Amino acid sequence: MDASPGRITTIKSIFKSSGFYYGQCSELCGFLHGFMPISIKIF
Repeated sequence: MDASPGRITTIKSIFKSSGFYYGQCSELCGFLHGFMPISIKIF
């Protein structure tokens, strides 16, 4: 999902198993922001 200035964006996801999931930011809204690591812990 792309970010909209001044708005909070969310996305719903369904995970089939618990654990840690890793990725990186796909937005290019600032200097080196496209390389920001993201981690999600699913219980």
